[in-house]
Amino acid sequence: MIRDRIKSGVKKAALKFFGMEFDASARPVDHQRGDASPAAFDPNLIPKVVDGSGDTPGPKHREDIGRTWLASQVISNVSPYLIDIRHPNECGAGLIQGARLLPADQIKQRLDLLPAKEMRVTVYDQVGSDDGSVLAEWLREQGWHLARRLRGGYAEWIEHSEPIMVPASPEGCRFVVGQQVERLDGGRFWVQEAGPGAVYTLWTEDGTFTLGVREDELRR
Repeated sequence: MIRDRIKSGVKKAALKFFGMEFDASARPVDHQRGDASPAAFDPNLIPKVVDGSGDTPGPKHREDIGRTWLASQVISNVSPYLIDIRHPNECGAGLIQGARLLPADQIKQRLDLLPAKEMRVTVYDQVGSDDGSVLAEWLREQGWHLARRLRGGYAEWIEHSEPIMVPASPEGCRFVVGQQVERLDGGRFWVQEAGPGAVYTLWTEDGTFTLGVREDELRR
């Protein structure tokens, strides 16, 4: 019992240190993670702190978040809602673990996908450009006051070998994220998402998107 109280105290202190206590209780328990005992801890998971390359700003910053802070949250299973705004052809090789691909400013038309407004949101592009800053600022204006841009973007993230995921299409899908396809009724698109039953979300350069496109409506 004493050990449990100590562990609980350490957890609360860590959440307070990282500025994450406000939404930790809303996170689902991941039973696949197992017992985080000292014997099972892998020190290689500690994000590398490199002077001037992502160790700042911290989660208290009003506009940005740094790579090491975000990586700490991701590996602790308390990451924010992550929005990848890159072009789909940049994402086939990987996204930040747990991110949702919503190119450019598509999220403006899909606000129903966002979490409650008191939750954290992080926007990132390839290099941490102003596009991410502008979108994060717009989200804050809409009430998501904890929306931030990832400083350095995806390029800095992979440079330091932080956790990523490769988009995986469900079994039976011919097309994958980032692939260019043509609809039989006309038009060229990029695959943004591939879902069960070989149903796709398609995206075009002009920022429009189409949900629920069946595979038999497409060709290379």
